[in-house]
Amino acid sequence: MEFAIVLGLVVLVFLAAGVVVTWEDRRAARRKAHQRAAALARLGEVDPLAPRRLADRLDR
Repeated sequence: MEFAIVLGLVVLVFLAAGVVVTWEDRRAARRKAHQRAAALARLGEVDPLAPRRLADRLDR
């Protein structure tokens, strides 16, 4: 009985860690994309993928 409780808690901790890592990875990717867009805007450049991304968002 105690083994099942301990095993369940270990699985729960690993599951929570996986969720946190995934969340932070997506957050970092969004931050990097925003920084890239800001850098391009400072240079006066236009993101060549912007029209496609806008179309993708409108299709959803």
